[in-house]
Amino acid sequence: MSAGPIDVAGRYRLGESLGAGGMGQVWRARDEVLERDVAVKEIVLPADLLAAERDAVHRRMVQEARAAARLSHRNVAQVYDVIEQDGRAWIVMEYIASRSLQQVIKDDGPLDPRDTARIGLEVLDALEAAHRAGVRHRDVKPANVLLGTDGRIVLTDFGIASIEGDSVITTSSELVLGSPQYMSPERATDGTAEPASDLWSLGATLYAAVEGRSPYQRDSAIGTLTALAADQPDPPRQPGPLRPVLEGLLRKDPAQRIDAAETRRLLEAVLAPAPERTGSRRRPLLAAGATTLVLLAGGAAAFLATRPDDPGEQAAPPPRVSAAPTVAASSGPAAGPSSASPPAATSSAPKPSATSARPTSTGSSLPGLPSGWQNWKDPTGFSVYVPKGWKHTIESGATSKGMVYFRDGKGHVLGIDQTTKPQWNPVADWEGKESARVDAGDFSGYHRVRIKEIKYFVKAADWEYTYTSSGSRRHVNNRGVITSSHQAYGIYWATRDSDWDADRSDLDLIFASFRPKT
Repeated sequence: MSAGPIDVAGRYRLGESLGAGGMGQVWRARDEVLERDVAVKEIVLPADLLAAERDAVHRRMVQEARAAARLSHRNVAQVYDVIEQDGRAWIVMEYIASRSLQQVIKDDGPLDPRDTARIGLEVLDALEAAHRAGVRHRDVKPANVLLGTDGRIVLTDFGIASIEGDSVITTSSELVLGSPQYMSPERATDGTAEPASDLWSLGATLYAAVEGRSPYQRDSAIGTLTALAADQPDPPRQPGPLRPVLEGLLRKDPAQRIDAAETRRLLEAVLAPAPERTGSRRRPLLAAGATTLVLLAGGAAAFLATRPDDPGEQAAPPPRVSAAPTVAASSGPAAGPSSASPPAATSSAPKPSATSARPTSTGSSLPGLPSGWQNWKDPTGFSVYVPKGWKHTIESGATSKGMVYFRDGKGHVLGIDQTTKPQWNPVADWEGKESARVDAGDFSGYHRVRIKEIKYFVKAADWEYTYTSSGSRRHVNNRGVITSSHQAYGIYWATRDSDWDADRSDLDLIFASFRPKT
C-alpha cells in the first residue's frame, strides 16, 4: 500500500507489516488507549474496480467484522473495531504472536502427519463454531491458519466470509473470491458456500501441510481451476495415517464428502496412542511453529521434533513419560549455518574432539570466540556461541521462560530448552524414547548412530541418529544435560547428513561454549 498514516483513528499506531492477502494489508499496531498490541487490517482494493464495486467490497469488510464478531472461540481471531477514515477502511483485530502455517511450510518444509492432525483438529473446532453461528469462512488455507508461539492455533481472516441470510456481494469484473488452490469444486463452479465447502478447503490445507503444496497446484490460477474441474487431486506422497481424512475431505461431490464428525474421528485416530511395549504413553505435540522441542522427564533429556523435508526435519509426537511433566512447545524460524556456517566462523572455529574440550563445570574456561560468531547471552541466564546472522526466536517451552531457537532456513537447526525438574538416567530415557518412536514408525529409514553417556557438566547423554525425509538423509544429535539438582537443558542440533562432518566443528564449539544459568 502507499504510505499510510502514523495512526488510525487517532488511537492505533501502525508498526511493522505482518503480511498481505485477501485484498488487505495487515499491520502490527499499538492501541494507545488500552496500551496493548493489536493487528490492524487495511482493505486494499484493485485499482480498476468501479466506485460501486469499491463500496461493495468495503461493505464486505463490515461483513467480515460482523462474521468474526459473532464468534467467541479460542481458535478464532477476535475482532475489536471497524474504522473508515479518509476513504480507507480498517479492521482492528486481536494480535497473535505467530507464524502462519503457510510460512512454516515455506521456511521448514512439510509437517509430520501427527502435527498436521493436531492443527487440523484445532481448525476444525474453529469451523464448527463458525458453522454453528451460521458463518461460512470460504477461504480456509495455510495463510489463514496462525500457529501461535503460545501453542494456540487460530483461524483468521473472515474477509470473504458469508453469513446465512445475507445477500451475496458480486462485482462486474467477476473477481474470484478465495484462493483457487484451496477452493472447493462447488465454490469454483457456482459460488456455493456451505459447511462442506469449508471442510474441502480444510482438507486441501492439511494436504499442503504434509506435502508442501496444494492438491491442485498448477502454474496459474486458470490452470488450477481447470484441474479442479476435470481432475482428481494429485496423489499425496507422504500422507501416512492422514490418507483417509485427506481422501474423505477432497471428494469432489459434497454429498460424498465426510462431515465434521467423521473428520474429527479420523484426525483423533491419527493421534491415538501407538501400541506400547514399555508402558510409556505417546502424546501428540502441540505444533505452533516450525519446530517442537520437548524436555523429557526421566532423563532431563531434550527431544526436538521438526518438520519433514529440507530445510527442516521430520518427526512425530514424542512419547510422554509419566514420572514428571512433559511440555511441548513451538519454535520460530530455524537457524543454522548456511551450507555450513559463515565461512569465517567455520574456518577459525576451534575443533575440539567429540569427547574433549567441553565443560564439566561452569568454572571451566570459554574457548576463543571465532570471527563471525557471537556469544549469545540469554535473558534466562545461559549463554552459548552462535554464528552471527542466524535468526533467533523464542517459543513456549518446558517453563514460562520459553525455548530458544537459531536457524538459517537451509536445514540447520539449533534449539535449547530448559527445565527445573531434572531426572537422573538420560541414557535409559533415550533408549525408551527411541523404542517407542521407532515402533510407531516415526522415522523413515531410521539408523541409530549412538545413545551414549557423555562427560558434560553433572550428567549428560547424546542420542544421535539419521533418517530419511522426502528422499534426503537427516542427521540429528539430541543432548540432554543436567547442570544441577534443579536445572537441566536440552541441546538439539540437526543438519543434512551430507553436511554432518563439515559442520561437526561448529557443534563442538557450541557444546564447548555453552554455559548454564549460575
